[in-house]
Amino acid sequence: MVTAAAATVGGSMEFGMTRSVSAVEEGIMGVARSLSLEVGGKSKFLRNVRTMRFLLALIMSAIVAMVAVSRLKLLVDPWFSSHHETQQPPLQQLLMSSLSSSNPLSNPPLLTHAGVATGHNSAKNHLSSTELKLVPSPVVAANRPQFLSSIVDSTCTSRGQQEMYRDSAHQFPRSGLLDQALEEYTRMHSHCALYDGDGSSDVKTECRYLVYLEGYEGLGNRLLSLVSAFAYAMVTKRALVIDARRGHLAALLCEPFQDSSWLLPPGFVDEVWGAPNLEDAMHRGFQNVSAVRINLRHEQTRADQRFFCAATQQEGLQNVTWIGWESNQYYVPRLFMIPSFWSLLSPWFPDPSLVFTQLTRFLCLPQNQIWARIQRIHESYLASSMMQIGLQVRRNLNADNATLAESVQELIMNCSLKHHLLPRPVTHNEEPVVVVQQQQLKPPPDTGAKSSSSSRTSAAVLVTSLHMQYYEKLRNLYLEHGTEDGTVVSVHMMSHDGVESDSYEQAVKALMEIWLLSFSNKLATSSWSTFGYVAQGLGGLHPVIFNFLALDLDDHTGPACWLGQSSEPCLHYPFVKQLECGNVPMSKQQSNWIATHIRPCQDEKYGLQLCSGLH
Repeated sequence: MVTAAAATVGGSMEFGMTRSVSAVEEGIMGVARSLSLEVGGKSKFLRNVRTMRFLLALIMSAIVAMVAVSRLKLLVDPWFSSHHETQQPPLQQLLMSSLSSSNPLSNPPLLTHAGVATGHNSAKNHLSSTELKLVPSPVVAANRPQFLSSIVDSTCTSRGQQEMYRDSAHQFPRSGLLDQALEEYTRMHSHCALYDGDGSSDVKTECRYLVYLEGYEGLGNRLLSLVSAFAYAMVTKRALVIDARRGHLAALLCEPFQDSSWLLPPGFVDEVWGAPNLEDAMHRGFQNVSAVRINLRHEQTRADQRFFCAATQQEGLQNVTWIGWESNQYYVPRLFMIPSFWSLLSPWFPDPSLVFTQLTRFLCLPQNQIWARIQRIHESYLASSMMQIGLQVRRNLNADNATLAESVQELIMNCSLKHHLLPRPVTHNEEPVVVVQQQQLKPPPDTGAKSSSSSRTSAAVLVTSLHMQYYEKLRNLYLEHGTEDGTVVSVHMMSHDGVESDSYEQAVKALMEIWLLSFSNKLATSSWSTFGYVAQGLGGLHPVIFNFLALDLDDHTGPACWLGQSSEPCLHYPFVKQLECGNVPMSKQQSNWIATHIRPCQDEKYGLQLCSGLH
């Protein structure tokens, strides 16, 4: 009777079982009443009815539990059973069918590459695109409950799916202490939410806020400063909110915090925009100061720089309700120099070279419609290759940074070959294997050796630049020449706008390109490029750095390129020497930590960069 009832009420098992219980109870009570009339008064049977009702309740509870277990099994079984299958569908076919599904979250696959080409003459160690296996990631398998709790977030599918596109060497799970800190911060953010349940605004007296004021530089600068603001908000226990009237980040990124919004309500805008700057607040001794607007851009006064003094944090800003954060720099290295902040940050990040990687993968996730476009491009052009290579070309000091220069092209090729980034082209006609855009244009000569495309290593090269001719030069190079090791090369470019603008459409393209570059196995970026910093940091990649800055300055004394010492962004303007904070006590442990993990940047000798200390 329970099963029949559950099947007839629109598929609602719970509703059907409730009606069945009521029907059974009414039947039992009817029999009990009739028996009571026959024997008179409160019969012994009626007492047995109470026992029967109790037993019935236990039976129904067991049925409900069985239904819940079966539902959980349907959700979890595809994840655990995938590695028991002997044959799996190809990677591209599997993901494309998932993308075309009306429900993007229906049994989403968790993929890792069974083989990734890492150098020359290594094709025999790798599987072809049709041999890639669907296997659970070991990182996720070790922490499956956390992953399942995020993969079902239909409002931000990239939160759970981003690791599908990275090999296991670049997944970098967070430390337990960082996970705990993020959970506590999320709860605090929910408690201090500026929108309550009925949509009205309310500020709790115990809550303090950091308002991110988006700048007008490129997307790279904006994301660097946003992550810096989040790190500061975590160590100071301030709820991070964004003024969505300015810039594009609120329209590009998912809401990062569960059960609360990071959008600043319109009624609170004047709290920050009309606030005094740090110098004025210090002159008042922070008396009757409820809001301060902080300037952490590349141009700062001596008073602005005192933001990084321990006394300013502990004696001044600690009791200020609102802080407006305006910056275009990555100031996380400076936070590690403040003793009270260092004591929190260093346990969260045992490897300081992954601070930006782990914070960005939590905070800066693309919204669903942008993520779907990233997936389509990746699966259509990049995923089928064994090796994915990213080249980011940007000339920051050139008046027209999209101008093609032969010297730049020569530097790109020389450095790419020196650091084994690109396959070496042949310089003669012995093996004219040419593959462009996934098409083999001419087969190699018959030498008796295996020459089919399935036996060759494949590489997909993604070029990002404002100028299309850098892509065309590289594409034509592999069109006219084969590769010495027989690698099949395809060259791709997503956009070439020519000039940089502040439009939303260009911001979307930039975010997509950053994420696609971050999925690379190997990456090259441009010196002083904040766009490149974000891509390398998001991917946790140590890039080859093209020293275009030396070309623009006509400086031939430095190297043409370097292998990056860290995946962390460079802080171009640390203002350490100008800062006057007085005698600040610093433990020997912190001093040694700073000497080990904070180094001058390779592309800016006055800049600072967090490093692991192992290189």
